[in-house]
Amino acid sequence: MITTSFTPSTSTSFELVTGNTYPVKDEIKALGGRWNAAAKGWLVPSENATAAWELVGNAPAPAPRAGRSGASRYRSNYARFSSGAEYYVNKGGRCEDAPCCGCCS
Repeated sequence: MITTSFTPSTSTSFELVTGNTYPVKDEIKALGGRWNAAAKGWLVPSENATAAWELVGNAPAPAPRAGRSGASRYRSNYARFSSGAEYYVNKGGRCEDAPCCGCCS
């Protein structure tokens, strides 16, 4: 079984760089950085840490996620029977009494 791990040598010290690093991950790798999944950040040699922090500070902000908002998934409506009685209809189109009242089946 072959395992690979990054063990910093005793002669080199490292700093943990975190934040919005994804847009500049290739540049951080070029500076000698290694991803540390447990710390959720990059271990960068101390002599390059200032440059890595500048890259992260100048990184573009993450784009907002497209699609529906979380609230729209739980949208509900009220509907009326022909008799005028109001009932609740969930996202699946069923009333709150379903299947007991038989209006949805």
